[in-house]
Amino acid sequence: MASLGGNVLQRTRCTYFRDISYVACNKRSPGSGCAAIDGVNRTHAVLGVSDHCIATYAGDFAQALIGLDAAVEIDGPGGTRTIPFATLHRKPGDTPDQETNLRPDELIVSFMVPAAPWTRRSLYLKVRDRESYEFALASAAVALDQQNGTVRNARIALGGVATVPWRSLEAEASLRGKAIDERTAAAAADAAFAVAQGHGHNDFKIDLGKRTLIRALQQAAALEI
Repeated sequence: MASLGGNVLQRTRCTYFRDISYVACNKRSPGSGCAAIDGVNRTHAVLGVSDHCIATYAGDFAQALIGLDAAVEIDGPGGTRTIPFATLHRKPGDTPDQETNLRPDELIVSFMVPAAPWTRRSLYLKVRDRESYEFALASAAVALDQQNGTVRNARIALGGVATVPWRSLEAEASLRGKAIDERTAAAAADAAFAVAQGHGHNDFKIDLGKRTLIRALQQAAALEI
């Protein structure tokens, strides 16, 4: 509690998970079903979903770590190991109750953020229902290695729209060797949400997520560093 490790391991705010009066929750009770799929799902995920769970990962710090290409150091009885932070969380698949790649006897002991070319030109943009004390409906962490207006490398993470802290390799690849303008930013957003799947109430998140990423890319490209 009250630690950075605890922050990235926070569990979903899905009402159907937290309110035990809802019986159908595969994350809480494997095999019971997912009440959110046919329920009120306005805040739920559109990326990384499965037929067993559409709960959104709620945090902010995790997206920033992915954007900065951080690694996480893990310790346990078997020794210490280090993995890319972007691989720490697991998409729900058919086992939504298994949320990370931590072993039962392991702890996060540190995060390592490299001094990479893209870390100076970076930002986090969060869109939410109210200005403060609210989880993201859509967010984007963007870090750009940009030379003479051309993107040499990029790191892009999305929040509020996915079941895990979401790194978009497709959006990153679409930007390499290009200048960021309205067209290329929109193409990156389309790539990021190409496999998005809405479930009714949350369909708007696909367009909102794209707009959030476009805005974040344009703002990052315009930073004076």
